[in-house]
Amino acid sequence: MPLYYIDVRSRFGVDEDCDGVDLPDLAAARVEVLRIGHRLLERWTEMPPDARSEIIIEVIDERLKKVLRVSLPEIQQGSFVG
Repeated sequence: MPLYYIDVRSRFGVDEDCDGVDLPDLAAARVEVLRIGHRLLERWTEMPPDARSEIIIEVIDERLKKVLRVSLPEIQQGSFVG
């Protein structure tokens, strides 16, 4: 099973996934990004909209190639459906 690293970037820094997660494919990684994004939105409801707009979730594959990049506003607006 492929290994994917899911990093969260914001103006405050990078929360880098050093361990990675085994997922069957990129489609499963997209579902994981949605799950993480919704969890962030729940936790950070009080965060100013401009700060939320700068939050990016990136997926890097086991070859260390960036394969997906999604902003929190894309998840919030439903324009990223996984």
